[in-house]
Amino acid sequence: MAIKQLYGKTYYADFTDTRGKRHRISLQTTNLKIAQLKYGEIIHRRNAVKEQVSVDIPWDSFKDKLYQFMKRERAENTIERTRIAIGHLENVYKPKLLSDISPALVQEVKEKLIDLNLGKHNINRLIQCLKAMMRHAERWGLVPKQEWAGITKIKTPKGRVVYHSVEEINKLLTACPSFGWKIVVLLGADAGLRRGEMAQLRWQDVNFEHNQLYVAPDKTENHRFVPMTAELRKALEKAKNSAKTEFVVEVGKNRTSKYFLTAFYRKIAKKAKVKSFLHKLRHTFASHLVENGVDLYRVSKLLGHSSIKMTEIYAHLSPKPLREAIEYIPEKKIVE
Repeated sequence: MAIKQLYGKTYYADFTDTRGKRHRISLQTTNLKIAQLKYGEIIHRRNAVKEQVSVDIPWDSFKDKLYQFMKRERAENTIERTRIAIGHLENVYKPKLLSDISPALVQEVKEKLIDLNLGKHNINRLIQCLKAMMRHAERWGLVPKQEWAGITKIKTPKGRVVYHSVEEINKLLTACPSFGWKIVVLLGADAGLRRGEMAQLRWQDVNFEHNQLYVAPDKTENHRFVPMTAELRKALEKAKNSAKTEFVVEVGKNRTSKYFLTAFYRKIAKKAKVKSFLHKLRHTFASHLVENGVDLYRVSKLLGHSSIKMTEIYAHLSPKPLREAIEYIPEKKIVE
């Protein structure tokens, strides 16, 4: 089989079947990247026949199976992002069968998202959700394996880490409409919790005897222990005396991480007149540690990063720049 560009700019797949008959199929695109992915899709379907893999699972049935699995195994924000990604996919093409989903289609979704100017980081996350979705289908034996690595990430600049000063944190605390929201600010700025971790933190996870929090991200195997600062411990002790539920943070009945995100901005950041977003509190926790000489390895463990590479965005905040580190190299005797 081969890809050829004929009749202007349109790409075609040229191949010979098992009976020796030659075929030429239009790939219906002038984009080489999409043509290569569609070419791979043709191979995938031919292999599916050889391997006798079922490729006729209804799309809606697969979505139900996927969401049931994710409710058991994945965090709420991951499920929501997957729903958004699937929505964009269905806007490009509404599949009838699971086998309709191919690398070529996902590449088309990616290019559509670029046209919509949704932002590079956001597009990468949405496309990753679609690729993860199809890899689940492959593991479940619903479709044969396909080449998803051909859909590459959009290169994004690392950017500059933004974080709050102590003065700004105090303004945010003053603007909090309830004590529950003060706990949210301190869990972010003094313990580095993500919004989903704040929403799911229970009193059984607060160990006053050992002065630490047990943080287990919602429905994942990763966990960590984070020591409490004096301010955070004092606030939690006060909150524990009037606790009405098993959850540490009480800011209303809505416990979704999305609510924490939007309500923080609307109820606190705007009132305090501070440029803030909820995850910036976590950046503040890490940045203040590094600025005060804590090494990246320990910061990585406190943040719950899966790799220290994720923590390296804070490296420039270290009080000992690389040029100063060189001074620790022992002196040598120069032989003349």
